[in-house]
Amino acid sequence: MERIGILGGTFDPVHLGHLIPAAYACNHLSLDRVVLVPSASPVHRPLHSPAAAAHRLAMCRLAAAAVPRFDVSDAEVTRAEPSYTVVTLRDLAGRLGAETELILLVGEDNLHQLHTWRQLDEILGLATVAVLPRPVAKPADLVPLEAAIGEVAVAELVRHRVPGPLIPVSATEIRSRVRSGMPINGLVPASVAEYIAANRLYAETRGKGL
Repeated sequence: MERIGILGGTFDPVHLGHLIPAAYACNHLSLDRVVLVPSASPVHRPLHSPAAAAHRLAMCRLAAAAVPRFDVSDAEVTRAEPSYTVVTLRDLAGRLGAETELILLVGEDNLHQLHTWRQLDEILGLATVAVLPRPVAKPADLVPLEAAIGEVAVAELVRHRVPGPLIPVSATEIRSRVRSGMPINGLVPASVAEYIAANRLYAETRGKGL
């Protein structure tokens, strides 16, 4: 059975804080592939207006090309409806078939809102959730999640935390540095930095779409 890790996000832009923990997960969980799934629109961040989906998809493809066993899916950016994880997992499960096991990679900084995800019970039925290390100001309050899926299920999620370094990089910081004319070397893959510069993404308050 093929084991495929699914990492969704706005990826505005994709950066090493996404890629390094996902690479650790690929090795630690013995994944055959990690698939980056950029969202069309950030359902859980309604006030954020990201760069055009085509730009974010292109940056993910550049990043994935530099990392063994990484791939990209355009499942969400080509879909008209909002980017709900449960819909994406249904789509991938249907396309990949019963001989594939899906592992949903969720950043530790998203655990506190996991209970708000649409049809969480179905998500847990479609995929095993593994938690990626991410810098957090304080431990996530898991009481609402325990109320939603039970203490045993939450303990299982925590048990699947991937060991790895905390990478203190955020997309917000990268966009701010670009706007200020500061370098982003070492924060994103070189190919992504070149793409951002060539397309003048984030250079103004709102970059231009494709």
